[in-house]
Amino acid sequence: MSFKKFFDLSFAAQLVEQGLCQCAKGENLLTETSTSQRYSIEVNFRTEKKEVLESFSKIALGYVSAALKQNGYHVKQVFNETPIRILISSRNWDEGEWVGLVTYNPNRDGGSFIISKGFYNRDRKTISIQHSEKCDGDSAADVTKEIRNTMHGFKGKKDRSSEKLRPIPLKRGPKR
Repeated sequence: MSFKKFFDLSFAAQLVEQGLCQCAKGENLLTETSTSQRYSIEVNFRTEKKEVLESFSKIALGYVSAALKQNGYHVKQVFNETPIRILISSRNWDEGEWVGLVTYNPNRDGGSFIISKGFYNRDRKTISIQHSEKCDGDSAADVTKEIRNTMHGFKGKKDRSSEKLRPIPLKRGPKR
């Protein structure tokens, strides 16, 4: 047995131990065990432009979500419904809190990101949008920059929370 054959067999044995290779009838077949579907766009000769742009928007919003989580914001991703969107909160989704929203609109200017802001309704789990505007850039970095600036602008604004009930002062001691 030559050194090359020995090396190939020992390398294949290591791959089998790690679960990265399947051996069938003495042949070594390398198969990739993890799929990279989160950051890939599947394209073939029947793929339409709309499908590619939708996949790109999911990837870009995934990067925006990761960047905002790294900056301390709470993010919810909604990729299985249209419009594709992410919801951004600075706290734990409190009632009447200012919330940011980034959606992808394929019909506007050939596909663009829309940044919206509004109040969160905890009972219905909805957002009442107060203002929307088109994002200037198309990359994840541009969208992150704009939504982070929008979220930073909420720090000085008052929430739309209802007046909290104040406790009734208890009478202590005799009245004079």
